Amino acid sequence: MIDIEKLTQAELDRADQEHHTPTAGAMISHVIANLWLHQLKIEQATLFVKKCGVSLFLTQVGPEWQAKEADFIHRLNQALADEGDLVPTTSHQILEYTMLKESLGNKFRPARDQLFDLIQDFDTQLMFITRAIELAQKEHHYAQAALLVELYGWQKAQIRRGQTILGHNVNEGLASAEEDDDED
Repeated sequence: MIDIEKLTQAELDRADQEHHTPTAGAMISHVIANLWLHQLKIEQATLFVKKCGVSLFLTQVGPEWQAKEADFIHRLNQALADEGDLVPTTSHQILEYTMLKESLGNKFRPARDQLFDLIQDFDTQLMFITRAIELAQKEHHYAQAALLVELYGWQKAQIRRGQTILGHNVNEGLASAEEDDDED
């Protein structure tokens, strides 16, 4: 007979251990959680931005972003399973692992602010993606690393697209650009 409670506790213990170590699988769980919540934030912005150029942009690009992020979630889940890593499969795990912030009030913000928030989320995600790439390479999980590199490139391109619509330089107002300045 399968002891579901015992198996559940063993997985929770393993997840806790891997998030404190951290492992590639644990870091990829953060990436997946961030993608999941970002999709929800894109939906909110797409539905509630007021009529303007940003609204048109999000109406056209929002569904594309959501579909691409859903595809990456599926592929990352498969890559985790292929390596025997833990796959986040509950909303509790997603909410625990995400580092993005959400708010009901975001839908009332000006359209430009909503778009910039999504761009900043892409930028925040890059921090977890780069760390996951390093860990996957260190652990010889090369398929995971390759997929994460692909995600990194796609997200950088989306940052540029969004920043262009806002009339910003590609790194304007982004935390990663500030970190790069600190390293100089």
